[in-house]
Amino acid sequence: MRRLVWLTVLAIALAVPAVGYAFVGASSDDGTLSVKNGAGRVYLNITGTVVGRVGEGYIKVIDPNPNDGQGVQFSNGCNSTTDLGTTTTTVCHNTDGVVRFKAIGGKYLITIYKASGIFLSAVGRGWGTLNGAGNDPNVPGTFDGTYSVNDGPYKSLPDDLHPFTLAAPAGG
Repeated sequence: MRRLVWLTVLAIALAVPAVGYAFVGASSDDGTLSVKNGAGRVYLNITGTVVGRVGEGYIKVIDPNPNDGQGVQFSNGCNSTTDLGTTTTTVCHNTDGVVRFKAIGGKYLITIYKASGIFLSAVGRGWGTLNGAGNDPNVPGTFDGTYSVNDGPYKSLPDDLHPFTLAAPAGG
């Protein structure tokens, strides 16, 4: 009976730091990017994880080190996928339906362009650029979506090329 008590205490002692680590994440200096219903262009140079979906457009993913993560996976509506001569560069062209993608746990260069219906979440370290398709108040339906960087407030996608850095929010 004493042995069972000691094993239980040991198991709890080992589990508590692991659970805390899982809640904090692998790195406390990770930043975030969220894009909602975007139209235009999104570029990410990130070490981390990106998941998203695109209603129409192109998604280009370069995976410089295929051994450092799970790689990129596409599903639902990728009409054509093109390998650009290396085993780590993939272009997905979507014109019908919604394509979903994920790139988990590695270094990725992701470009979404000539696109609409962009919903994207990214967590990691790196940088990128945003360039919305533009808002025309005289034409209904031309709102180009919103974005948030590093847990900041959501804003309209910029109408000109806008760089950003993924980093932990101040004080967090």
